[in-house]
Formats: sequence, structure tokens, C-alpha cells
Amino acid sequence: MDEYFADKLTEIQDTEDTAYLLENNEIFYDVGYKVMQNQENANLLRCHRIKYNGKIKLIYFTREYTSLEDYIASSDMDTILNAIRSLLEALIQIENLGFLNMACIDNRLSHIYVESGTNNVKIIYLPVNITGVHKNKNEFDNEIKAQLVQKIERIGMMDHPKMRQVIDALEDGTLKLHDISTRIQAEKPVMHRNTKNTSADPNIGQKKIVDMPDMNQISIQSIDGQFHFVVCENEFLIGKSRERVQGVITGNNAVSRVHCKIVRQNGSYFVVDMGSSNGTYVNGKRIQPNVPEPISDRSQLRIANAEFIVRG
Repeated sequence: MDEYFADKLTEIQDTEDTAYLLENNEIFYDVGYKVMQNQENANLLRCHRIKYNGKIKLIYFTREYTSLEDYIASSDMDTILNAIRSLLEALIQIENLGFLNMACIDNRLSHIYVESGTNNVKIIYLPVNITGVHKNKNEFDNEIKAQLVQKIERIGMMDHPKMRQVIDALEDGTLKLHDISTRIQAEKPVMHRNTKNTSADPNIGQKKIVDMPDMNQISIQSIDGQFHFVVCENEFLIGKSRERVQGVITGNNAVSRVHCKIVRQNGSYFVVDMGSSNGTYVNGKRIQPNVPEPISDRSQLRIANAEFIVRG
């Protein structure tokens, strides 16, 4: 933990989960706690507050996850790159919330967690308010970048060209987290497509749509195998409202009622975010609401925190 939490907050070691004990209950930030609990943000681990010998104890159920530190140490290069990209995107999301003090994020790699099978990153935020304790964005970002470089050095992947590029980006003080995330994403193979432009459908935004190979239908399958949608209509809505969409994602509060739609035009498919709370992502990049983004076979589609792969 950072030194300014000394004598104010103690991590409790005798539990399978991650827990912290407040030495002074007055530093508990009730407003921040309530706002954080109301966020449909999949990257923040839910905080549970209990009383322990008269003191406030904050518990985060982490036993089902792997620490990012261990995850990097035991994974292959491509998996590590995906995990780093997921971490950076998670931090960008949290920074964009605006109300969180970055100093209250436990940013140790040993206390950042990865969900097996999805690469979703889970982050601990401590709802406390200590006078004079604040960390600006650049300071926070630099701490994260330095830890990642040190960890990569320890596992001996420095000489691989892809990893070398990532390290160079992490060590470049002029690059923001978003820039680094984009560079990691750029290392992935991209699908080639015809660059002939057609007019965009006015109902789905003003962006020009690019012709792609004709597909009669596509399927969208979640990485965990829980959901599988076959899309052969001109418009296919996805969300959690059974009454309003064709593709229903159940049991996930991060997904909006009508989250996004798949659009077919001139034999090509596009995804359109419908102004969702937690965004729609194509190949790791968050797309703009109401603007069509082309998708094709093997495109990676993220709906809030749910990961899908496109097949067609």
C-alpha cells in the first residue's frame, strides 16, 4: 500500500479474499462508497463493508480470480499482451468516471485481478477520504507503467519484437494509457476489406460504410459459451431487455436494456452502439454511439464486459 495509508488502513492477510481494516472509521467515504456501488462498471470489484471489532472492514471477493502479477508470470506472450491491453482499457474507463480519487486504487499488480477465460480485469477501489491525499492521472499512470515494465523484465520476454514495442511504449513518458492500448491493439492481425465507400444508412449514423465480402448470416458467440446469436436479419438488437431485443444477455447488469444492434447493409455487417452506459467495443476499441462499425469473421466484440467473437 502507498505510504500515506500507513496507520490509517491495514491490509488483512488471514483471508482467501482481499480485505482492509480502517484504523479510523472517520476516513470511510460514505458518498464515494454509494456512488461506486451504483456504477455498472465491470472493472471495479464490488466492495463489501462490515464491522469488525468496532472498526470498518472492507472486503473484496478475489479468491475466484488470479492476480495480474501471477497471470503475467504464467501466460504466453499473446495472452500477456491481451491482459495488459485489458488493464489499460479498464483504467481508462475508471479514469473517465471522474469522481474517483486515483490515489484510492490499489494499483499493485498483485492486487489487480484477472478473470480466467475472459481476460476481464478487476480493480480494487478503496472508498476512503484522507485529507491531502490525492494522486493525479500522470502520477498514477506512470506507476502502472513502471510496474508492467519491471514485471516483463522479470519473466524474460524483453527480446521479443512485439513485447519490445510494448515496453518502448510503456517507457515513453509522452504516451497516455489510451495510446499504449491502441499500439497493443495495432499488433493484432486485421481483416483486409474493400475500401469502396457507399452512403451510410441515415438511421444508423453519418459514418461512411465500407463494402465487405457478402455474408448471408453471421453468428456472435460469447467467449464463455453462454450466449450464441445467429444474425441473418437486417437489424438485430442485443441487450438485456427480453421485450425489446432479439439477442438477450441475461444475468449481467453492466449490459444496457438495448445495448447495441447488428446491421446488415449491402451484404456487409456492422455493429452500432445504442448509447449504452458501458460501451460497445470492436477489437478492443470503444466505438462511438450511433455510428456503424464494420465487423467480419473473427472480429472481437465486447458488449460492456461480455466478450464475443464474430463468425461468418
